[in-house]
Amino acid sequence: MYLILISFLSVGVIDLWQRIVHGLGGSAPTDWAIIGRWLLMIFSHRIIVNTQLQETDAYSNERAIGWVFHYFVGGVYVIAYVILWKICGIISTTIWDGFVFGAISVVVPWFFFMPAIGAGILARKTANPVFVCISAFATHSIFGVSIALLLKAI
Repeated sequence: MYLILISFLSVGVIDLWQRIVHGLGGSAPTDWAIIGRWLLMIFSHRIIVNTQLQETDAYSNERAIGWVFHYFVGGVYVIAYVILWKICGIISTTIWDGFVFGAISVVVPWFFFMPAIGAGILARKTANPVFVCISAFATHSIFGVSIALLLKAI
């Protein structure tokens, strides 16, 4: 139950972060519908890398499925952090270790999720790849710090 709470809170922190940035004139928060569509395409068509995902027809409930998947993946990151902390002993619950964990974790969207949804490696097929990559780096860094601080506090 403890890890579920940490997962929900730490993912909630980055969701709030994205909304604050958007409210201040920054980029829009992640569209979890496209992630839901990607996941549904894997199950229905066995397509993992879909360069035409934006053009495919929407599925019913894809947004909800994307949100659930988002929080599930956040939980996987929290479990990975706890393993590295409690079992491996290579990180602790400091701001710095959280930042490093989050900074390293950004390789997953850069080299897997972005290409899988058609945005290309390091978002090179987007209108502003550098901005997208910096945004992902900031979000993942904040996520890592929030995991560390929540593990320490709760």
